[in-house]
Amino acid sequence: MADPQFALEISNLLEQITAPNSEVIKAASSKLQKEYYVSEKCVPALIQIIQQSPSVQLRQLAAIEARKLVPAYWDELDAGLKAQIRMTLFQSTLQEPVSIVRHASSRVISEIAKCDLPNNEWVELPSYVQKAATSSAANEREVGVYLLYSLLESMDPTFTEKIGDFLTLFSQTINDPESQTVRTDTLLALGKIAEIIDTNSEHVAVFRQFLPSMVNVLKQLIEAGDTKALNQAFDVFQTLLWIESGVIGKSLGDLMQFMLELAKEPSADSEARILALQFLTNAVRFKRMKIQGLRIGPTLTSTAMSIAAESMDEIDEDAEEDSVPRLALRFIDMMSSTLPPSQVMNTLLSEIPKYLSSPNPNYRRAGLLALSVAAEGSPEFLATQLKFVLPVILQGLQDSVLEVRGAALSALAQLAEELQESISKEHETLLPLVFNMMDTSDLKVGKAACTALDAMVETMEKDVISKYLDTLMTRLIELLHQPASDISIKGPIIAAIGSAAHASQENFLPYFNTTVHALEPFLALTEGEAELDVKGMAFDAMSSMATAVGKEAFNPFASALVETAYQCFSSKHSRLRECVYLFFGCLAKIYGEEFGSFLPRIMPELFKVLEQEETGFEENDDVEVGDVDEADWNNITINSALAIEKEIAIDVLGDFAAGTKTAFLPYMEEASQLMLGLVSHFYEGIRKAAIGSLWQTVGVVYNISNPPKWQPGLPVKVPVAESVTTYSEMVMKATLEAFDEEDDRSVATVICDNFCEIIRLCGPAIVGNNTEAICTQVLAVLKKQHQCQTMEDDPEDEEYEDSAEYDVMLIESAMDCVVSLAAALGGDFTEYFRTFFPILQKFCSSSSVGERKAGVGALAEIVNGLKGAVTPWTTQLLKTFTHRLSDESIDVRSNAVYGYGMLAEYSQSSQEITATYTKTFQRLQQLLVSDAESARCIANICGCVARMCSAHPESAPIDAILPPLVYKLPLTDGFEENDPIFRLIVQLYQGQNATVQSLTGEILKALEVVFANDSEESKQFEHDATRNDVVQLLKYIYSTNPSSIPADSILAKTVQG
Repeated sequence: MADPQFALEISNLLEQITAPNSEVIKAASSKLQKEYYVSEKCVPALIQIIQQSPSVQLRQLAAIEARKLVPAYWDELDAGLKAQIRMTLFQSTLQEPVSIVRHASSRVISEIAKCDLPNNEWVELPSYVQKAATSSAANEREVGVYLLYSLLESMDPTFTEKIGDFLTLFSQTINDPESQTVRTDTLLALGKIAEIIDTNSEHVAVFRQFLPSMVNVLKQLIEAGDTKALNQAFDVFQTLLWIESGVIGKSLGDLMQFMLELAKEPSADSEARILALQFLTNAVRFKRMKIQGLRIGPTLTSTAMSIAAESMDEIDEDAEEDSVPRLALRFIDMMSSTLPPSQVMNTLLSEIPKYLSSPNPNYRRAGLLALSVAAEGSPEFLATQLKFVLPVILQGLQDSVLEVRGAALSALAQLAEELQESISKEHETLLPLVFNMMDTSDLKVGKAACTALDAMVETMEKDVISKYLDTLMTRLIELLHQPASDISIKGPIIAAIGSAAHASQENFLPYFNTTVHALEPFLALTEGEAELDVKGMAFDAMSSMATAVGKEAFNPFASALVETAYQCFSSKHSRLRECVYLFFGCLAKIYGEEFGSFLPRIMPELFKVLEQEETGFEENDDVEVGDVDEADWNNITINSALAIEKEIAIDVLGDFAAGTKTAFLPYMEEASQLMLGLVSHFYEGIRKAAIGSLWQTVGVVYNISNPPKWQPGLPVKVPVAESVTTYSEMVMKATLEAFDEEDDRSVATVICDNFCEIIRLCGPAIVGNNTEAICTQVLAVLKKQHQCQTMEDDPEDEEYEDSAEYDVMLIESAMDCVVSLAAALGGDFTEYFRTFFPILQKFCSSSSVGERKAGVGALAEIVNGLKGAVTPWTTQLLKTFTHRLSDESIDVRSNAVYGYGMLAEYSQSSQEITATYTKTFQRLQQLLVSDAESARCIANICGCVARMCSAHPESAPIDAILPPLVYKLPLTDGFEENDPIFRLIVQLYQGQNATVQSLTGEILKALEVVFANDSEESKQFEHDATRNDVVQLLKYIYSTNPSSIPADSILAKTVQG
């Protein structure tokens, strides 16, 4: 069959590869590749070794090599030789006594079949295999079933057309009375069949009948402790979760229960428990609607919490390997992000008191860590539960056990990030406790304290952080100078310094020079993974500090820091390079077009990063016996660090464009082409960054063209420059194509957000002829039928009103798109609004507070965009807004108040509107009392009252309403509502209204605060025209009564200037 001498020489070389000498292995491998594997003679030679060698290792190794070489040389072999190989190889495989070699030899048969079957050769193989699988000899059944498994992997039509026959066969082999191997391989083969069958196939119902037996095989493998087979079996069940055919059907609930029981059993093997938790996590990810319908979220949450409480030692952030408690926390994180708060966070909060009152510190720690990991997925719900959550954090921070206090710090850091404003308000209580914990000798807790401090400080108001700044900076600089056995402790300290600078802004100036010098040793670090991590954080802090103090103060240090940053381009530490990119992006914002001189040196580096490939093929010279089941594609690697670096680099390109403006134009074309090529990248972070930066550059091109203010409506009344049209159409085409295919909710949200922002900036010209296409995608999202909302679920799944907060975020972004289109198109949007209105109306009565809030808010803003064109919808909108004035949620009530005011201002159905005035004024008066805690709601109430009075003064009891309205001024939030309020006041002064004149003193007090706070960063008036009218009113008041405005007041300067 083979050249004997040629086969002997290959055998000798293969034997050398098994020697424990790397040099010998490399030499033998090289010789095989260059001298023997270049001829088709190698295939029969290797097969002869498989069949005749007395060495198990050589037989296995020859099979591994033959499997790789068959695709290259099989068709070149003589027909007679191929026939001989087919006949003898099948028989030798059946007779092979060693299972690992049988598997390897079966793989060779599978490769030959992939070559033969499409050419209508070896057509008898399927019947041979089926006969072997039903043999009375267990070893032959093992070969037959394993061959079926291998051949099903090829997805050849000859085999896929026989699925019905195979299922009949597997109904016997899944319960094989002798061989665990037969049962296990049947399970693996069923996994391949599940990937092949269609959703509507008759085989789906048959397959579902196998699930109990498949679970039994899994149980047997758990009892046997066969780790490799167990992992393969769990892979099958993981596959059942993501395939589209929905074969798992109604068995999901039983499967979840089995996995949950396994995961929570402390005596079970940890590997099996880890695999069970991974299944549960992916089940929530891929079958979220079905799991939501099963209403098992509370059970899953409480069980995961109990698992997380098992051991304190195994929940270590720095540990590389997974542990059962750590995976339980990851499971809670996934549930919180995917399922509604009613099924996860609600349960978690109800369980926490039990955990915190436990004498076991593991339980107290687990309760706090569960809160920490779940916070990101349910911030809106947590914001309504602060009266409960804050005492939990305070209790944890004062726990007697250090590890519990560390967990409380982790929870505090996460809450501070998600609920920035709410947590910052508690600074007087929380900061002293965090300060005290920074002094601990425990490295992990010290880092956690600095991380919590970092998160809290970053979002503080400037006047609040200023109270602590001296104490804070003194302590942080001291900690920075203290010797440390682990340099990583310096990272959170440096991050906290950056956050302090960010929050205090120009008030950081007195600490700037000292802090720069304190950071210099860290910026000088050149080697060590942890050291370069810290160096990157030092650059991050420098970015925040530079932004805070401005370019004049930063200039003395700029040259040296920029040079140090340049040197980091050659570093192999990707995180350091990312920090340097962000540092340069920050300087571009600070220096503007002046930064353009740095671009020739920086841009080639960014382009070089974006041109690199994240995927590659990892060659493995070492052949490990026993790895025959690993396919070659397992050697394909993905450089995730490079993918993240690309994401940062793309974001920075947008910063460069926005900061340097015309200086960026020479790089615009190359940058745009690279980013357009990444809009469909496999990593969602890169897709989001590319879409965001592309639209950011569209905005730059638009602003550079110095356009006049756009006007609503189509056709476009204010044309834009040709460069804007050309560039925006290119980006729009790519974005719409990406949107149509997008399967990730977060990317779809970013697309909607960017559409919203660019339409607000550029108006109808940017929409052009794409209104229909944009509306189609947005409509799919609002109907919850977009691919990114449905691909994870089965077609038969029901739709549930209660939604995860991430789902609501996407809905809100889609609604913002509709609002922006209404503003840009004005009355021309009515034809589209007819389609959108019933869908938005449905959200207004959703059981989800987030959806009601979004729906009512969107309708209110759309009224503002349509203005008088909204009149045909007055009856329905009036009913919605008045009904929602009594909603249980203060946010929904606030949006309803705003919407009613807008409708009163713009609808031309005056009689219908004013007929509701009496009841509405009464309700608004009640809300002034009940909702006084919400500054935003108070602003909306005042604005609504002002709009009602201005629109229909004859129907409003102005003299009774005006005093309580004026006494609520100045507004502390929602400053755009100053416009309708002060328009009304100006209007009343012009009409010589006695009540408004009697309130002049109070009005002037309010305006003193308004003008004192008015700036480009914090505009107190939405429109310049309103501000100008108010200034004219002040001049009138001053002219009639100069003493009413003190000479040293802000108002006096306003009047005079």
